[in-house]
Amino acid sequence: MSPIKNRGAGKPIPITSQSIPHAATATLASGKTYPVLPLDLASDIQQFVESDYAKRYFSTHRTGFIFRRKVPVAQMMTWQRVPLTSPLLTLNRSLKQDAVKIFKVVQHIMGDRERDRPAGIPVHNGSTCSLPFSGSLGLLEEERWLISEGLAHGELRDEIYCQLMKQLTGNPNPESVFKGWQMLCVLLTAFPPSKNFETYLRSFMHQHTSHSESRVDVMAKYCLRRLAAISKRGPRGKPPSVAEIETAADAAFNPSTFGESLDATMRLQERNYPNEKIPIILPFLADGILALGGTKCEGIFRVPGDSDLVSELKLRIDRGYYTLENVDDPHVLASLLKLWLRELCDPLVPEELYNDCITAAPDPPTCVALMRKLPTINRRVILFIVSFLQLFLEERVLANTKMTAANMALVMAPNLLRCSSESMTVVFTNAQFEQMFVYNLLVHLKCNEVDEDYVPVHGRGASAPTSPKPRVSKSRNRR
Repeated sequence: MSPIKNRGAGKPIPITSQSIPHAATATLASGKTYPVLPLDLASDIQQFVESDYAKRYFSTHRTGFIFRRKVPVAQMMTWQRVPLTSPLLTLNRSLKQDAVKIFKVVQHIMGDRERDRPAGIPVHNGSTCSLPFSGSLGLLEEERWLISEGLAHGELRDEIYCQLMKQLTGNPNPESVFKGWQMLCVLLTAFPPSKNFETYLRSFMHQHTSHSESRVDVMAKYCLRRLAAISKRGPRGKPPSVAEIETAADAAFNPSTFGESLDATMRLQERNYPNEKIPIILPFLADGILALGGTKCEGIFRVPGDSDLVSELKLRIDRGYYTLENVDDPHVLASLLKLWLRELCDPLVPEELYNDCITAAPDPPTCVALMRKLPTINRRVILFIVSFLQLFLEERVLANTKMTAANMALVMAPNLLRCSSESMTVVFTNAQFEQMFVYNLLVHLKCNEVDEDYVPVHGRGASAPTSPKPRVSKSRNRR
């Protein structure tokens, strides 16, 4: 039955998974594995994609005073010390000067260019106004300006990625190469390339997964995973803070508490919390919500917390500081809890069980029974989340929060299940069955009877059992 007919019949639309058989794999420092193309195949694809993409999107560059020879794409996409005089890609006229300025910033951040005079670049300071470019402007603020340009002008995103790839190709300075790949790690947390450019960028990264010099292989593997994530999630709403940029640049060597797989997260906390059976961030945030009076807050889990406070707390946790200092709003913790779930590398309900869940959604006993099919860590995280949310379904709490089981399922379903289809028809059709599945878990799941080795406990306090040592950067200083 077609998706349209399924939607009209009130049935979920199963997702067809596409996998690459017998694909080689590579492993990140965090332990995450992913398929990697053989080098010869990646090279062939790179050449084909480059030629095909170049025909349609690269602008024409010429050299020479008399004959004005056309510059080959391979030469255009090779490192150069001198500034660009025009964009690499075909852009609207109004953005051409911005593209030229961006290239100077890329050169400056990578250390390929000395900034000896003001370049006329405004710095966005989080308000509606801009500050004039000054000699005291740091590299991180320049990078923040560059990211803000990509967020404000979608057409510039491919140009930014293209310029960075150019400066990473044939670059004679290992230090510059390292800084360039760090910058790529940051860009991939802010906005994705276009679908047309995505294959080109992915092929470029694949080719560098075996380059050990300057630790490029580590960063290339990390960037491949970030590319897959940002392509699904889309661009962020506003430029990252300077602290967020620093953290993102270092993430290939210091895996984040956010955006990792559950297995990697458990390995990261094993030294400090060897006896914990779930990621420590979950009881920290959940107990913090209770401690700050979340059971008395109307719209808890529905009303968003202040975005700046959420980002600040996220960075604090990423650096190993589990403390609620200066946080007094439970909505901030609730928003961060949902963000952690949403940014997991893999969904809590694995893709191979997604169809079973949406198909079983109308039948509560089957929904409950599916919990036993989940991987151990996934099952325990869901048991913790569901048992925590069930605290908010008591009548005395509902009178304050107004968050019924149906309301809670509506806001939490997208954080527990992910529809991998790119069809909006499929996404919207399945959303109601995702909510129905979560609703049945909230109402019918007895969380203390599913896993004999794990029973969720809440209210132990909002502080971590011990204070871990602050994380120390393993990469080079970018300042």
